[in-house]
Amino acid sequence: MTTTIEPPAKVPAPLEPPPRSGTRATPSATRPAPSPTPADASPTSEAGPSTGTPEVSRKVKIGLGLAAIVGGTVMGAIGFYLSFGNLSQAGHTVFGFSVADAPYFAVGVDVAIVTCLVLDLFMACIRTSWPLLRFLAHGMTAASIYFNAAAHGAITENWDKAASHGLMPVLFVIGVEAGRRILVHQAALPADHDVIPGHRWVLATGQTWRIFREMKLWDVGYSVAMSRQRERAIFNAWNEYKAELAADKLAEGSEEALARLPKKLRPFGLTVDEALALPDRMAREELRRKQESEKRARQLELDRERAEHQAEKERLAHRKEMAALKADLTATEGVAGAQARGAVAEAEARAEAQARAASSLSEAMESREAAEAKQRAAEAEAKAAEAEARAAEADAAKMTALATTETEKAKALDAIHRAAEAEAKAAEAQQRAAEAREATAQILRRAVEAEDFAELTQRQRRVRIVARMLLAAGDREVTNQEIADAIGVKSPGTASEHRTEAVALIKGGYPEYDPDVPSREA
Repeated sequence: MTTTIEPPAKVPAPLEPPPRSGTRATPSATRPAPSPTPADASPTSEAGPSTGTPEVSRKVKIGLGLAAIVGGTVMGAIGFYLSFGNLSQAGHTVFGFSVADAPYFAVGVDVAIVTCLVLDLFMACIRTSWPLLRFLAHGMTAASIYFNAAAHGAITENWDKAASHGLMPVLFVIGVEAGRRILVHQAALPADHDVIPGHRWVLATGQTWRIFREMKLWDVGYSVAMSRQRERAIFNAWNEYKAELAADKLAEGSEEALARLPKKLRPFGLTVDEALALPDRMAREELRRKQESEKRARQLELDRERAEHQAEKERLAHRKEMAALKADLTATEGVAGAQARGAVAEAEARAEAQARAASSLSEAMESREAAEAKQRAAEAEAKAAEAEARAAEADAAKMTALATTETEKAKALDAIHRAAEAEAKAAEAQQRAAEAREATAQILRRAVEAEDFAELTQRQRRVRIVARMLLAAGDREVTNQEIADAIGVKSPGTASEHRTEAVALIKGGYPEYDPDVPSREA
């Protein structure tokens, strides 16, 4: 049995309906060409009700239905009333319930039957039928019969009483089943009787088991599984028939070959006309399968072409995207290269200007130092000349006073001594001038080093460069344009501001003292 619920359907006959005349026409040796349009192996539709049969009026149907409902209700009420007394007695005397609990036992058994039947009808109405409820109702009915019969002793000794007590419940269940079938038919609800008939298990056990197995494995109803099994059996018989014709060297459309078909297909319930129509049907089926195969092949080729087209489209889109990315990259690299070259040129120009400024500053400092050294040398030479003059005068006085007294000789010696001292002082002055130049160079070098270690800002460094330029220039006037070129600025106003700050820095003692730089003691 199956729990699936399918609408009632007959096992389809897969063949065309027989000719109207009922007589078989003499088969032609040449099979007619099959139609190009494949014919589906659909079952022959059942003929509707004959138009000559009179239709029962609606009033008669309603009257019969009401009579059945009233009769079934009365029958059920009487059955449950009689069952209540017997079950109450059996519950107390046979099954050991107390006097107070025995009536509840009777009500529970009868209500269980009614509840299962009502639930089955309700689930059929919502199209979720569950056959187990009906089996349970039938089982409770059998149990009610047993309980009723047991109230009067052993059932084997009271068959008449058991039958009389079981009659009403059985009739009530039959009435409910009839009502259920009416409800299913009128409301087009899913029925649950599309199951394997019991007689089929007896008549064809092996084939029935295969049908049952297919129903459970593939979750189909009996009619569907039976149709599939019948189609496969007919197809296998057809293949065997063709093999026999080939073995006997008979033409497939010959009369002798066709005469074998009814006997070959008799086990499958085919009539003579249906059996004789099988070759044409198989030809149409073969043509249909061939056309479907060609259609699938065309569809497969179309799908393949579509896939290739889509892949080519994606490749072209990818190449287009890569070309756009490369163009963007080239443009970006060009802009970045131009910016880099501009930055390099600007840095080189700035470095060159700073180098020129440093060179000018160095030359100015060297010129100033040389001038100071020359001045100090001139002073030393003047002093030396003066000393020489005094020495000459002393010599003259010496020569003049050769004949003088010893006092004059002493004076002459003293003059010579003073001349020697003057020469020594001149040499010492030259040495101090060299030391002064060296000290000035060291002071400037230390100032630059101190500025490097002091982490001065760019503006502070530029101010000190201007201060050194002013110191190196001495009395020469330094223009704002020279200052702007030296410190790498474009505005003369900015150069003027740097000059003002540099002058203030010099007045504060620069380079010996720098307020923004820590002590630079060596």
